[in-house]
Amino acid sequence: MARELSAEERTRLKAELFQKVEGGFERMFGEGKLDELRTFVQKDNQACEIVDELWQWMMEKHLEKDEQTDEVDAKRRCPWCGGIGKSRGEAKEHRDLIGERGSVGFEREGLYCARCRKVFFPSGPAS
Repeated sequence: MARELSAEERTRLKAELFQKVEGGFERMFGEGKLDELRTFVQKDNQACEIVDELWQWMMEKHLEKDEQTDEVDAKRRCPWCGGIGKSRGEAKEHRDLIGERGSVGFEREGLYCARCRKVFFPSGPAS
């Protein structure tokens, strides 16, 4: 089953994104910025910082949707043996994922495979 955002959620996220983009635009081209950002390095650093902030926001929002799926689909297949992973009944653990633009943190519940005696962290909907 395909996961999709509701029209209301899409509209809300898009408005939030556009607000962030507008803020980034003002930081680059707003009043006094053409004089303030004089060197190539200053311009480059500012542009990269803005892009990195947008990347971070998008990754966090997308990962939040994965977490919501995890709460609904409590049973998962173990990646090593295919057994059913069971909730450990513990608090979610903090994880950092490292991407091309930096890292993004999130919390996810680890599932336990009794057959393998391993904990694993599912990354998507149940198969």
